[in-house]
Amino acid sequence: MLNVKPGVMQLHPQSSPDAPDGGEAVEARLLLICQSEGLRNRYAGLAGFTESDDNAGLTAVGWEQTNLLAAWLKSHEKIDVLISGPQLRSRLTAQRIGQMLGLPVKVRSDLPKNPAERRRTPGSSGEMPRALAQMREANRAEDVAAVGDTDYHKFLDSVVAAVDQVMAENWGKSVAFVLNGGAITALIRQFFGAQTLPIDILHTGISEFRRQGGVWRLVYVNRREHLPVPPLPATSVQGNASTGAAALDVEELAGIVDIYNRTASHAPSEQPTSERIQRMRDFLRFGRLPADVRMLDVGSGGGTLALLMAEEGAREVVGVDVSPVMLEAAEFQRLSRTADSAAHVSFRLAPAQALPFSDEWFDVVVCRLVLHHTSKPERMLVELTRVLKPGGILLFADLLGPDDAVKRATQNAIEERRNPAYVAARTAEQYRKLLAGAGLEIDAEKVAVFERELDEWLTDMDVDAVCRTTVRDMMEAGLETDASGQHARRQGMKLLFEQRMFYARTMKPKP
Repeated sequence: MLNVKPGVMQLHPQSSPDAPDGGEAVEARLLLICQSEGLRNRYAGLAGFTESDDNAGLTAVGWEQTNLLAAWLKSHEKIDVLISGPQLRSRLTAQRIGQMLGLPVKVRSDLPKNPAERRRTPGSSGEMPRALAQMREANRAEDVAAVGDTDYHKFLDSVVAAVDQVMAENWGKSVAFVLNGGAITALIRQFFGAQTLPIDILHTGISEFRRQGGVWRLVYVNRREHLPVPPLPATSVQGNASTGAAALDVEELAGIVDIYNRTASHAPSEQPTSERIQRMRDFLRFGRLPADVRMLDVGSGGGTLALLMAEEGAREVVGVDVSPVMLEAAEFQRLSRTADSAAHVSFRLAPAQALPFSDEWFDVVVCRLVLHHTSKPERMLVELTRVLKPGGILLFADLLGPDDAVKRATQNAIEERRNPAYVAARTAEQYRKLLAGAGLEIDAEKVAVFERELDEWLTDMDVDAVCRTTVRDMMEAGLETDASGQHARRQGMKLLFEQRMFYARTMKPKP
């Protein structure tokens, strides 16, 4: 380990625990964790992509990095305090870590977002915050001569002041900061008193400093053994043990992630069709959702429904999905919108059976075309009800199967051939019982019928030629008898059928 400027760091130590095995006591630990890859890292310079870097979320790779990082930290690190910078990427990375470790995330708005900002945060009060400041002042003349940028020092002042204050308030603990690479680079340079030291901070790289024996020591920089080499495709989702991970069917969930990662792997700039938007608007009209409320969109996919909910007046919309590639597409759509309402939408990686939210957090929960993916729908609905406030609305929609069991089995076979992540459509009565079993009261219901064209429906799932032929043969085999209950019929060269959906507007009773 390297000694860092002995005698310069005049931190004020409080009492510290005895060191194990007779070694030096660790007076404080500081972990600097770089946020995960964001859309601006991947799409910078793309025509029409003008949103601020600070407002951009994570890519599919970024979500996978975050997931692996959080799991590694849970197994290898003890963290007492978790702090996030204000950037969206920092907050999303920190939230996932906090979910895995069972720690609250404290967002410090006084941490500057990037070195280009022209602002200065007042210094902190107390005994310890002067420690890094003394080093800064001792090297200021040398640094300005070398760097020639006083704005950079304003940025540095803000970072140092914020970190100093947090360390002063948590002396003797292990404190982790999730920050952008610029802030971490600035802090490491500050420890060495060398503002021109070349450092490349990598996404999710961990750097550690320890205070031992009255001296700050650099332990490591850019530790990333949590990431595989070579990188693996983004496919995994970890559950949160505190919010029902035992309810997760790992194999079922992995199949969903795999299918929708592949489906969403086309260009993220692809816009939803007008027909799809029309179906979503029909659903929202039925729901009669109040404005100025906090909403959760479960299985948000490409993000279209969440963005429509914000356009209709939601104060905040959080979309969750298990597919990192879908989340990247959703974030791209959000950043591509010019409407102010898009700023009220955010996306998180989470399964519907293990949501990373507190009890009774949302005024409205929307679950559209999600339940047919699980063999244990009752568990999912119980979790959705948990995060819904008493008196809140759960707006539900899913594929409706015929009452005739044989026809329903035929429909399910066709759907499963098109989408291997599909489990089953249920009857209206089955949905009613599931909703009631979760403690919800149905306020209104409706059967919505949409005419679908087979090729367009298959294209939605990026179905290959062999599967297209198989599904078409299955559909045509039952034309005369309406074997699937979908009223399939030919119209010229096209094959049309009815997609029936069960809508329910439900309420969580007040105590």
